[in-house]
Amino acid sequence: MVPDTVFGILGALAGPVLTTTPTFSYTAIFRRLPLVVLYTWSNLIIFNLANQRNGCVEDALNKPGRLIPSGRMTPSTMRKLLLAVIPFTLAISWILNVWQQTSLLIALTWMYNDLGGGDDVIMRATIIAGAFFLYNIGALQIACGDYSTMNSTGYVWTALISGVILTTMHVQDIDDQEGDKAAGRLTAPLWMGDTIARWTVAIPVVAWSALCPAHIGVGVEGYLAPCALGLYIAGRTLLLRNRQADGRTWEIWAGWLICLYTLPLLKSFRW
Repeated sequence: MVPDTVFGILGALAGPVLTTTPTFSYTAIFRRLPLVVLYTWSNLIIFNLANQRNGCVEDALNKPGRLIPSGRMTPSTMRKLLLAVIPFTLAISWILNVWQQTSLLIALTWMYNDLGGGDDVIMRATIIAGAFFLYNIGALQIACGDYSTMNSTGYVWTALISGVILTTMHVQDIDDQEGDKAAGRLTAPLWMGDTIARWTVAIPVVAWSALCPAHIGVGVEGYLAPCALGLYIAGRTLLLRNRQADGRTWEIWAGWLICLYTLPLLKSFRW
């Protein structure tokens, strides 16, 4: 939720770099921050409920503190809650004029959890990348308000970020191998082996750390934080091989993603 919210707010603050707004109001954008949070949270809770309802075997090993493994909720109760949350989220998205994104996100959630898309390594990555594209577009549109929209550069940038997700998101699967194996899920580490999977995270992270600043067209200062974090993530992924370290690396990866999201705003300062 946090990276997608940040993407929307920072993208709107970048003004003409990603949107059709030649000038903008900081006050107006930050006033819409609660609406951006509401959009990302309400859509994310649909996925979380559906994922937990269908992932009991995996969660019992990887995330025993979740609602069903801990005994705080039954799958039947979670199903009823999910049935209530979906129309609530659709209503919110209709009011915010991002119902198209929410409708597609619900479809992707169904494909991922109920149709087993999350159990196949290629389909899993594709669905996640597509979901981030929709989350980010919706967040940015809400942050812009009714009088502005994304320009062509904004769509290309959002698609590029989805490419980053597609090729590096499996960093989250490295510390979940025990539960994924028990659930019969074919994630990248289980498909290609732990060592190769780690290299397929490390190399793209380093490459994107340079490619994203180059695409946006920032100065040398725009390369410093992404490249430093990218190298750090690559080093941790290859050298620190235990569940606790892998879980921490995934959190740092999310911070690196946010770092990439700041690049359009940095570019706007050079205009």
